[in-house]
Amino acid sequence: MKKFSINLIITILLITLLGGFLRFYKITVNPPSLTGDEISFGYSAYSVLKTGSDEHGKFLPLTFESVGDYKNPLPAYLMVPSIKLFGLTDFAVRFPNALIGTMTIPIFFLFLLDIFKKKKIAIVGSFFLAISGWHIFYSRFAYEAIIASFFVLLGTWFFIKMLDGKKIWAIPSAIFFTLTMYTAFAPRLFIPLFVFALLIFNFKKVIKDWKITLLFITTCVLLGLPLVYTTLFQGAGTRLQMVLLSNDIEFSRYILLKYFNSFTDLPILFFFWIKRYLSYLDPGFLFFNGLEATLPSPIGLGIFYVFEIPFFIAGIISLIKNKIPHKGIFILWALVGIFPDSLTNNQKHTGRLLHLFPILILITTLGAIELFNMFINLKNKYLKFGIISASGLIVIAVLTHAFLIYNSDFPRDKGESFDEGWREVTYYIKDHQDEYTEIVIDPRRGVAAPDMISNPFLYVLFYLKYDPATYQTEEKIMSQPSGGPYYKFGKYTFRYINWQTDNDKKGVLFIGSPWSFPREGLKEGELLDKIYISNGYPAFYMVTPK
Repeated sequence: MKKFSINLIITILLITLLGGFLRFYKITVNPPSLTGDEISFGYSAYSVLKTGSDEHGKFLPLTFESVGDYKNPLPAYLMVPSIKLFGLTDFAVRFPNALIGTMTIPIFFLFLLDIFKKKKIAIVGSFFLAISGWHIFYSRFAYEAIIASFFVLLGTWFFIKMLDGKKIWAIPSAIFFTLTMYTAFAPRLFIPLFVFALLIFNFKKVIKDWKITLLFITTCVLLGLPLVYTTLFQGAGTRLQMVLLSNDIEFSRYILLKYFNSFTDLPILFFFWIKRYLSYLDPGFLFFNGLEATLPSPIGLGIFYVFEIPFFIAGIISLIKNKIPHKGIFILWALVGIFPDSLTNNQKHTGRLLHLFPILILITTLGAIELFNMFINLKNKYLKFGIISASGLIVIAVLTHAFLIYNSDFPRDKGESFDEGWREVTYYIKDHQDEYTEIVIDPRRGVAAPDMISNPFLYVLFYLKYDPATYQTEEKIMSQPSGGPYYKFGKYTFRYINWQTDNDKKGVLFIGSPWSFPREGLKEGELLDKIYISNGYPAFYMVTPK
């Protein structure tokens, strides 16, 4: 029988189309706005497309300077052809992620088929990936870990093929592993540890084919040297210093302050890390609220759907007890994969675990097949009917719940976290900027209180399609006076609004959250317009003194 029958090709094509629909449908509407990171990547890509340099004038940089940190280069460069094709739009920014997220499905199918030689495992695994709320969520906006996870999958697959004696895959494996580190920050720690563990665990094979191993390692080192240089000498290591576990506020406030008289910092930090590492096995994180797609609630969305709980448990048992090809590599993948995020001072984040999606979905796939085989062997037809009916109702209920969360609760609860409203602000500026000598925009925002600081200048650059050549060369004023940050280019000024002193500046358009203006102090005709976001609250006022 042929490896790829017509039925098999049609099956994986339909699964891929389903996954693509879930990742592309209304991609510019939900999430409701481009994040600051998306805008930053997008405008950097636009600048490279138009001038060959980023917005700071650096020619084809290996790291993109942003606000307060540096961004990885590959996501921006992947947006260049997309922006060339679709223009500087929301769709162009999100297209590469959605496309790679979709293409991961057939690649995962081929990976499973190649490793296990069983079509059932490959089909079930690719279907679980296609409908994975976790993978869909991060595929629908420009989140670089989706791209990195794709490269991890390819790098690991080709490494396994290299171990199986297919020497030609050594260089492709090294290339994709290294590309991962140019894509997202978590893999910069995960990939070296994972590759080192793979080499040690497969020491006999590595020594036997030492020439191929040397070629693999040499390729990794040579391709990684520019990254080492930018990390050490061009500021790209700033983010690592900011997010180390030793800077965690809980560690500093509660652990060190309580125990510093009895212990040294290092052992305390170790046990604190153990606690953080084990917290990733929390069922609430895995199955209920890990995605944080809503405000805190008893049942939200996690890495897995609730109906996958028995699959996951059965899959762990199956992985441990059954003879599975390259079991050691999969176990290493799972154990090492948690390590990078457990060392950060941030709270647990499902996005930084995306390089684990192949092994986690594989586990649920093995569990689902194990339980399905048990079900087939049942002889009581009434019991079978009852299980099918109950399982079907549960799956339908869970998927309906997930759909409602993503299409209703998520935009309402998290729209402001995605900087919703800035796009509409810049559309207003575009339509009315010729009427004013200056436009002042307050970076503070927040419906409940002005406790969020955004970077509205990036939205102005992006949505006004501000000429990168002009921005690179024109005079810009940046300072940090006592009244808050100050940034100015062209007729756009970004600073805190103080209405007591600003209310006599005629011919100036002021844009800020309702907190930037007196609640009852605006004169008639001063409030020109309001921008509302998905939760129904006004996020921005357009005001000009009369």
